[in-house]
Amino acid sequence: MSADEIKKTPDVQAAAEPEESVDTAAETPVAPESAAAEPEPGEKPAAEKAAAEKPAAKKPAVKKPQKAAAGKPAAKTTAKKAAPKKAAAAAEAPATDVPEPRKSARKAAVEAAPEPRRGAPGMATFVDAAGAEVETRQLAEARFAVAADVDTLHLVVRAEQAARRSGTASTKTRGEVSGSTAKLYRQKGTGRARAGSVKSPLRTGGGTTFGPKPRAYTLKVNKKVGRKALAMALSDRAANGRVFVAAGLRLDEPSTHAVEQFLVNLDCAAPVLVVTHDEPVVVKSVRNLPYAEASEVAALSTEQVLRARSLVLTEKAFTALNEA
Repeated sequence: MSADEIKKTPDVQAAAEPEESVDTAAETPVAPESAAAEPEPGEKPAAEKAAAEKPAAKKPAVKKPQKAAAGKPAAKTTAKKAAPKKAAAAAEAPATDVPEPRKSARKAAVEAAPEPRRGAPGMATFVDAAGAEVETRQLAEARFAVAADVDTLHLVVRAEQAARRSGTASTKTRGEVSGSTAKLYRQKGTGRARAGSVKSPLRTGGGTTFGPKPRAYTLKVNKKVGRKALAMALSDRAANGRVFVAAGLRLDEPSTHAVEQFLVNLDCAAPVLVVTHDEPVVVKSVRNLPYAEASEVAALSTEQVLRARSLVLTEKAFTALNEA
């Protein structure tokens, strides 16, 4: 049989024909290659569609702990963001009554106490026996208007304190101790430590090594420096209005009660320094008061003025101190 005849046989024709597929996709006609290659306008190419439809590649498992670690700060940030909201809510909430801290009775009394009396800066306030102001007078600038210098004041106060030291402490050296000069026992053979004198500082009853001896603790301060320091201290009290003159204080005999009543009526800041000028009655009347002390104009020291918060001068002392 020829080739044409073989092709025309029904068996060969059935074998040559393709089997019909149940799939609907196989029945759809295949577009030519030219049509597939040229996409319609506004439509993405097939390669880009495939890339878009392709699922994203999974990250390796090693990076999972990093994701977890990175997630922790996120929780903190969220907590931090939530904190201002809580603070705002707390601010909007009504404030509750917070009890005030308890104060001691002494501190409360000090705070409730009125301000001590003061006069005009740079002026002397004259008061009568009842504490009422009579007049004010200008203070001398040479004595009551000197700028303070801390180093000068410190030097003068140190010198005044050192001058009060007696410096009489004394001890005996081994040469001054009473005792025998004989050697206690032989040098060798006893088994004990060698000893030469019973007056040795190592033994009980012996002398003292480098002990104190009588000495003077005085510091040399020039007279001009001392007067200047006193003027600085007086000027500081005058600048704060703490200089008063007792114009109505008259005492025929010592009376602590009279002076105390005068100071109470004056209502000045304590401690008080009462300055007199050849007035022993006033001095005797002040010396029993625990918050006051008296001093003569000639014996007035820088330390006394700085230790007192208020100065009360008698009329004689004011004349001697302001016009000197």
